[in-house]
Amino acid sequence: MSLKHTLLGFLNLNSMTGYELKKHMDKSTQFFWHAQLSQIYPTLKKLEQNGLVTIEIEPQDGKPDKKIYTITKKGNDKLLAWLIKPIVQLTPTKDFILLKLFFSGSLDKEIILQHLQNVLALQRQRLKQYQTHTKSYVEQIISETGLQTEGIMWGSVRQFGEEYTQMYITWLEYTIKTVKETL
Repeated sequence: MSLKHTLLGFLNLNSMTGYELKKHMDKSTQFFWHAQLSQIYPTLKKLEQNGLVTIEIEPQDGKPDKKIYTITKKGNDKLLAWLIKPIVQLTPTKDFILLKLFFSGSLDKEIILQHLQNVLALQRQRLKQYQTHTKSYVEQIISETGLQTEGIMWGSVRQFGEEYTQMYITWLEYTIKTVKETL
């Protein structure tokens, strides 16, 4: 998976500026695929150089010109090829929190509990975001675009995020209880 496929996927829905792409990522894919504007713009430039997107310059008074990116036929073909390519292995994940916890056995019990409580609060915030902002954003995009099939996929991915976060919360509550009772 790469940023270029993410950008092509969004541009397949509608032409956008780099800023708009970032905004859509922040509202929809941020918890499993995100990027900074400093990554998005160089990637868009490479996509344009490779003929996968075109750029339309829209002059603006008193502001820099707006660059609107549109996926090309070649870009659409590249996206489709990536989408239909079978998934034959799981990608390794990195979780900073789990790594830190793995090595925290030598820490004082109260420090470990504080770390766990902090992460629990963050996960609860994330769960609330999935249940409110992300859910309403997905519903809004479906309503605005009429993309029902895509909407089913977006809703399914959002549901995964919600359920995964709930599992993480359950695990954190169990781990906090275990640390309190056994350390």
